[in-house]
Amino acid sequence: MDVEMHGMRTALAAAAASILIVVLWGACGCGGSGSSGFDVSASEAQAIARAIDGGACVPFEGQTFCASGITADTDNFDHAAVVIQVPDELICEDSDVTARCAVSLDFTSEGLKRPNTFLAAISNSERGPWTQVSLTVTQDLAGPRKLLITLPVTTSRRRLIAAVMVFPSVPPDTVPRTGKHLADFGADLVYVSPRLQITIPH
Repeated sequence: MDVEMHGMRTALAAAAASILIVVLWGACGCGGSGSSGFDVSASEAQAIARAIDGGACVPFEGQTFCASGITADTDNFDHAAVVIQVPDELICEDSDVTARCAVSLDFTSEGLKRPNTFLAAISNSERGPWTQVSLTVTQDLAGPRKLLITLPVTTSRRRLIAAVMVFPSVPPDTVPRTGKHLADFGADLVYVSPRLQITIPH
């Protein structure tokens, strides 16, 4: 009888410990999104992917990543948006001078109440690295502006993501030309295009 009681106590103690572990695990939000109610991006790349796939603005470590056309709600950019206009087909126009080609994307801004500065960068994927590309300049706050992408003529197709970075004033001189992450450029608000497929002629 004592052996049976001891076995029952051991089993009950083990079950109670298992329940406690499950409760604590759920309370801390471990395991990412799901029934815990927490949905925290584990990396910048995941935040960018969530913005693109969900058509949303996703805050991550002091930055906000937004899909094209989604209204941002941040301290410096309340009810503002950037619209990146992507045509049905993107063809990189060949150059006779260099072994490179060029393609451009128009983008406009909406709801900006004061002059701002834009920088643009491209990457092969959400994971980076990112490289700055040229932008046209206009005094009209509503745009349109052009984002100019130049690519080497080495493959027939190229997948890219374009990012438009919005600064509430002039960006510092220390902004790099390339960065492993978009955070390296220091913009509080970043608009990202859909995943682009560019046709490169030979």
